[in-house]
Amino acid sequence: MSPPQKVSFSVRVNGKLADEIGASRLKIEVTEPATVQDILDEMESRFPGSSGTICEAIPFVSGSHRGADEEIRTGQEITLLMPAAGG
Repeated sequence: MSPPQKVSFSVRVNGKLADEIGASRLKIEVTEPATVQDILDEMESRFPGSSGTICEAIPFVSGSHRGADEEIRTGQEITLLMPAAGG
């Protein structure tokens, strides 16, 4: 059995989260098989001061809303959108 492999995912962020981490696009590396939660965990590890904001983000994978337990595949882009309120 081969050892788990690390894969890199493109992650886009916006709003408050992009401001906090200083970037709107990131490369996040996790071990496969990977889930949305693995991406969120790695981001919280890299940006501990933004963990609360990361938890608020709404994850999309390749344009579709996904839950944290959804498996993701190499080549898929993850977008974390910040909720907006107003009227």
